[in-house]
Amino acid sequence: MNVLLISIEKLRLNIKLLLGFSFGLLIAAVIGFNSLVNQSETTAEVERLYDADLLGISHLKEANINLIYMGRSLRQAMIAQDGAARDKARAQVDTARTTLQRELAEAKKRIVRKEALDKYEEFLRNFNKYNENVVHALALLERERISSSEAAKFISSTEFSALGLAADETIDAITRIKEQGSRQTLDALRERAAQTRQTAILLLVIGVILMLGIGMLIGLSIQGPNERLRHSVEELAAGKVDAPIPHTDYPNEIGIMARAIAVLQDIYRKANAQHWVKSHASEISTELQQAEDFRALTQTAVSKIAPAIGAGHGAFYVLENDGRFNLLASYGYRERKHLNSSFAVGEGLVGQCAMEKVPIMLTAPKDYIRINSGLGEGPPACIIVQPIIHGNRVLGVLEMASFQQFNEREQSVLDALQPVLAASMEILDRNLKTRELLAATQEQAERMEKQAAQLEEQQVEMEAQQAELLETENWFRSIIESAPDGMLVADAAGQILLTNPEAEKIFGYEPGELVGGQIEQLVPDRVRDRHPALRAQFMNEERARAMGAGPKLTGRRKDGSEVPVTITLSGLPPRGARGKCVSVSVRRIAS
Repeated sequence: MNVLLISIEKLRLNIKLLLGFSFGLLIAAVIGFNSLVNQSETTAEVERLYDADLLGISHLKEANINLIYMGRSLRQAMIAQDGAARDKARAQVDTARTTLQRELAEAKKRIVRKEALDKYEEFLRNFNKYNENVVHALALLERERISSSEAAKFISSTEFSALGLAADETIDAITRIKEQGSRQTLDALRERAAQTRQTAILLLVIGVILMLGIGMLIGLSIQGPNERLRHSVEELAAGKVDAPIPHTDYPNEIGIMARAIAVLQDIYRKANAQHWVKSHASEISTELQQAEDFRALTQTAVSKIAPAIGAGHGAFYVLENDGRFNLLASYGYRERKHLNSSFAVGEGLVGQCAMEKVPIMLTAPKDYIRINSGLGEGPPACIIVQPIIHGNRVLGVLEMASFQQFNEREQSVLDALQPVLAASMEILDRNLKTRELLAATQEQAERMEKQAAQLEEQQVEMEAQQAELLETENWFRSIIESAPDGMLVADAAGQILLTNPEAEKIFGYEPGELVGGQIEQLVPDRVRDRHPALRAQFMNEERARAMGAGPKLTGRRKDGSEVPVTITLSGLPPRGARGKCVSVSVRRIAS
């Protein structure tokens, strides 16, 4: 029954409904076919009853009536008063005889019972004798046209009457036999009709029961899977994400719903796992933020991560300044002499993990440390070595061991905490460096405060010196501006730094117009190209000399005209940001 129910459950809904409807039609067809068969048989029996019995009885009765007509017509012929009446009566006798023989022939076709056939044979014998007597009586009447006493005597004889009566009784007996057979046939038809009704009722009851059974079976095939799926959805809503979803292998609508629920379960399972991972990661991250140094940070990490992922052993190795990863914190770890607590890059699983920068997982490792407690110890079933990477730099390596395999959710916790640990270590390292820098800064601030006091004193002295220098500079400037000769100061590149009014007057420039220009703009065009070399030569000689000796010396005015002058050059020592400069004294020569 369960196999049948499961087979029906796997069918599509339209096929189930089609099967139920088809089965109902089949039952109705069986009942209808049985009714048609019974009706056909009943109709055949009724037709046989009509043809064999009722028509036979009708022919027998008609024959009996014609037998009576023969006797009556014979008596009418006997008492006829004239020849015409006698001839008419004789014709009626002939007609009745012919009709009787025809009806007997038809009745003979419908007599099948032996008893009726025997009576029929007896009737024929009696009728033949009676017919002979009738023929004889008619012959007598023919001979005695006027007097029919002998014919009347013959007709009224006991022998003649007995034969007619015997024939009549025989045909009545045949009729009764046919009527009895008809009644028997009718009773059989009634019995068959009753049986047909009973059969139809029985088939109807059986059909109704089967339809109810099929309906219940189809209903259970629909309700059962729906109830189981509803129960699975309720369990999923209650948070039971690991409960199996039934009927995912069904190739019908139930299977489609089941597979959709399985997809939702998988999504909910992943969301639940992500929530679990995020909650643990958030909790551990909060704890890590409260660490004051690397030892506290790493110890908090292994102490919180190990219980979260079901590990019985944990170790945290941190990269030191010498490039080695040293054991800084542990969980369930017992120190052993033959075990290293420091690894270089590429050395052991810790160093290999640091070199490859990817997690390493081993199942049932041999010759590994044994996880122990006060009740006993045993080898781990799985270990995982997780690098703590910030940017492209490995800051540390976390090693965990457990009695059971690390599943996807526990690995996700480690993956989620890896950047948190890296960021926490990086932030803590920066904070520690910031503290060191702050301490150094405070110390430096104290030194700078002392230096600032010294600088302030020096500043006061410098301000006094600058005031004195400014006063001296103003004194010298007033001397230059009041000098009767033109005065200019230029740097080693030939840029004019200072002029007095007399120089501006000699060369025809407005006050301050020459400052910032080149000394070559005061040299005639014919010697301007050679002047930078001459200027550089003078700067190298570093001695004062006059330029008036030799050929006639002229200067170029602003308007392009030339003016005869005498020029004296004197070198000036470097001062501050300024390099070597030259003082130019110009005196105009009258034409």
